[in-house]
Amino acid sequence: MTTNSIPVYILTGYLGAGKTTLLKTLLRHVKAAGQTPAVLMNEFGSESVDTLLLQNSAVPVMDLLEGCVCCTLRGSLAITLQQMVTQYKPDVIFLETTGVASPVDLVEALVEPELADIMHLAGIYTLVSAKRFPLDLSPESLDANERTMIQQVQYADAILVSKTDLVKPERWESLQNVLQELNSNAPLLQVYKGEVDAAVLLEVRTTPKEKPSASAKPKGLTRRTVGQVKPTTRERTSFGNLQTFTYEFQGAVDKEKFLDFLRALPDNVLRAKGFYKDSEHGMLHEFHYEPGAPMSAIVDIDGNGRAFAVFIGKDLDEAAIIEQLQACKKD
Repeated sequence: MTTNSIPVYILTGYLGAGKTTLLKTLLRHVKAAGQTPAVLMNEFGSESVDTLLLQNSAVPVMDLLEGCVCCTLRGSLAITLQQMVTQYKPDVIFLETTGVASPVDLVEALVEPELADIMHLAGIYTLVSAKRFPLDLSPESLDANERTMIQQVQYADAILVSKTDLVKPERWESLQNVLQELNSNAPLLQVYKGEVDAAVLLEVRTTPKEKPSASAKPKGLTRRTVGQVKPTTRERTSFGNLQTFTYEFQGAVDKEKFLDFLRALPDNVLRAKGFYKDSEHGMLHEFHYEPGAPMSAIVDIDGNGRAFAVFIGKDLDEAAIIEQLQACKKD
């Protein structure tokens, strides 16, 4: 590591844990300290909602789309990071991974010769949703997604827990015990609406990590094209047993109908996010959904007010979802 080596912080955590909201807090802190940050945003699908949400932060953001940085995009990662350093000359880099990625292989990627002399891994910060993390760690009770959550915690230098205000005290107590059992070396910090003591967090430094056995690695990412169910669908991407697709809204929608649609989504839809235009006022809204918790807020972003929705889940019925979305149009 050279004297001018740029620190890279990896921000990981499962779908809907609040990574981008936390990232905004860290960016404010770094900028207030007089440093120039840059962000590499990795998305599972073909659109990056979170990149658009960072438009007004005056921070350069680059995307790695339709893949996982720990799998098929490793070569692209090195190229993109080199381009970022040349173009923006940042003092610090934040890499926000897709929620279904394990950060393990990123450690190896950052020590490849083309990167090792210009940057170093400073810390892996894992964000955990208090509502979704499993409390039962017995192998027979865990699915592939829960194993990913666990691996994200095991390789964390700091564990940040969000949405503790939305769970009962006894679950929060049990969750703390589970997280400490998985990783007793990482400090445990609470995050409320993305707020955390950034100075304390950024002082947490990475520690050497052993690479897991091949059987513990997440499955590789593959891509396949879906038949033209509707002209608004895009290519589907698959990671393990998950799929994602993007829907482009063709016009404004009834806000209440759309929120009712989100509330009625089946359990196999694990995450949805994007932007829609309210037919009553013509305003662009950001929306986020995780099972049982749809959220919506007016946003002020560039991009000609594009309205689109990204869905992530298991065995998604695209045709049914699209039909229900089209029914959200104003009568």
